[in-house]
Amino acid sequence: RNGESMRESKFHLGPAGHHTVFEGEEVGMVLATELLREEQGAQHISLALDNMAAIQAAKSLRSGAGHYLMDFFHSEL
Repeated sequence: RNGESMRESKFHLGPAGHHTVFEGEEVGMVLATELLREEQGAQHISLALDNMAAIQAAKSLRSGAGHYLMDFFHSEL
């Protein structure tokens, strides 16, 4: 709040050679929704992303292979 980090969440995906930046962005989205769910009195939130592929995937409700993280993100909303 007011430019200060109040809480943070971390998740270790594993070796960098086995995961993509896209997966990291998606995991970040899921972690953000979990932190926001715990906030008291929050009625409206904003989630800022800088990965165009993650933004496009977040807008799509179609499920498919490799879409499990985005499916989980949508279920958390």
